[in-house]
Amino acid sequence: MIWSAQRDIQRMDKRPRTIKSMFDQIAPTYDLVNHILSLSIDIVWRQRTIRKLEIKHGDVILDIATGTGDLALLALKENRGCRVVGIDLSGEMLHIATKKRDAKGYRTRYLLVQGDASNIPLKGHSFEHVMVAFGIRNVSNIGRLLREIRRTLKQEGRFAILEFSVPQSHFMREIYLFYFKKILPLLGGLFSRKASAYRYLRDSVMAFHTPAELEHMLWESGFTVLQSLSLWFGICHIFIAKKRMERPPQ
Repeated sequence: MIWSAQRDIQRMDKRPRTIKSMFDQIAPTYDLVNHILSLSIDIVWRQRTIRKLEIKHGDVILDIATGTGDLALLALKENRGCRVVGIDLSGEMLHIATKKRDAKGYRTRYLLVQGDASNIPLKGHSFEHVMVAFGIRNVSNIGRLLREIRRTLKQEGRFAILEFSVPQSHFMREIYLFYFKKILPLLGGLFSRKASAYRYLRDSVMAFHTPAELEHMLWESGFTVLQSLSLWFGICHIFIAKKRMERPPQ
């Protein structure tokens, strides 16, 4: 077994109020710690995810778990004619996203909403694209979230997931696990003063579904996976999916 918590997803406390509280606490140092822990490689991963969506002028995008806005701001920078609606549980994360948005002059193109993406307060078929970076593993009911995404996504739209995964190579897995078990909680706690949040990050990654399992969940929820991309020897994964055509009534 890779990690004692790996298949123990149900025991992790992923209630919205718990996730909100944790991210509210680490929001002030979130960007700094993220870039330190990933050596800023996360920026490259986000750029690749954005480009895989094939965003066009005039597209409206839903960014789930928008956090401090990194993924949304990249989409707005690379696609001048698009607009983004970002939703997140954490008011403190959204506060930072708001400041970053306004500093870049995107006030009219990036709408921020505090709420639960498993119950999106918008009508169906509202978005050309939906995206989520490093957020889907924090959701307690992924099936419900995927159904909400399918409901709000337009028929020809694309859905992108960027998420951590555990490498399959024995050599890379050992390096990865050492970093996640020993280095990540230490550095995360040092810079954020909230070591428990980075222990949660470690455990949530180890306990999350494999890429194959997540792809199956996408299929079960009415999506077809167009691309499944392993990044950096399997430590991260991108999924690009679209809605399967609904069958007409007989």
